[in-house]
Amino acid sequence: MLIVQYMESLGNDFIVIDGVTQPYEPSSKEITKLLNYDHEFSIDQIMLILPPDNSKFNFKIKIYNQDGSEATNCVNGIRCISKYIFDQKLVFSNQISFMVGNDLIIARKTNADLLKIDMFNISFESKDIGLEDDKINSFTFNNKEIFFDVVSVGNPHAVIFNYDEQLNVPEVGAALQNSGIFKFGVNVGFANCISDSEINLRVVERGVGETQACGSGACAAAIIGNKVRNLSNKMKVNFNNGFLETETDLSSGKVSLTGNANYRAQAIELNL
Repeated sequence: MLIVQYMESLGNDFIVIDGVTQPYEPSSKEITKLLNYDHEFSIDQIMLILPPDNSKFNFKIKIYNQDGSEATNCVNGIRCISKYIFDQKLVFSNQISFMVGNDLIIARKTNADLLKIDMFNISFESKDIGLEDDKINSFTFNNKEIFFDVVSVGNPHAVIFNYDEQLNVPEVGAALQNSGIFKFGVNVGFANCISDSEINLRVVERGVGETQACGSGACAAAIIGNKVRNLSNKMKVNFNNGFLETETDLSSGKVSLTGNANYRAQAIELNL
C-alpha cells in the first residue's frame, strides 16, 4: 500500500509521494506500474520527496514524466510539494531547501495561498541546454522557418516569441523536440507579448506533451523576454487556468516564480 496526495497547480496534475515518512524509492518498473494505475485524476508527473544526500538541503526531489523518464525540474510540482511539506509541518520554518538534480531550489510561503520558488541555475551554455550546434536558432516546419531562443533553468527550454496563433502548437513543439537539435530533448514554449510586463504562454513539455501550465516554462520565457527582447524583469505569465508571476535577475543567475498549489485529494491509499 502506498499513500499519495493528488495535487494541482494551474491545471497541472501531480501525484505527490512522501518518501520520507513512508520510505519509498521506486524502481523503473514500479514507476511504470504507478503511471499505469487507474487513477481517479489525470496525471502529468510524479513528484517524489526523499531525504537529502547532503545536509545543506532539507529534501531531495525526484520527478517522473508520463513516459517514465526522469525530469530535471518542475516548478509547479515543486510548489505542490512545498505546500504539502508546510502543511504537514515537516519543516519548522517558512523556507525549504530542495536538492533537484544537482541544483538548489528554495521554496517560501509568501502568504496562506501563495508560494515563491527561487532558482539559481539560469544558464545559456550549450552544454547545459544540450544543443548539438549552438549556432542553430531556427528549424523548418511545413516549409516555414521558425526561430527560437534557448535557456536552461535546470531543464532545457526553447521559446518561440510572437508566434502565429494559427500554428498547431503540439505538432510544432513535437517537431522541434524530435528534430535532433537538442541532445536530451527540450521543452518548447510559445509566447505572445501583451505588454512589456505580461505574456501569454503555451508549453509543450518534454516527455509529457502540451500541459495546462509549466512553471519552468514561465521562468524560461520570462528570462528570454528580459534578456533578448528587453521586457521587464518582473513578468505576469498567463496560462489557460490562471497566471504566475516571475522575477528575473540575470546578473546573479536567479529567477523567482510565485503562484498557488492545491489538493485534489489527500492521503489516498493505492494498492499497487
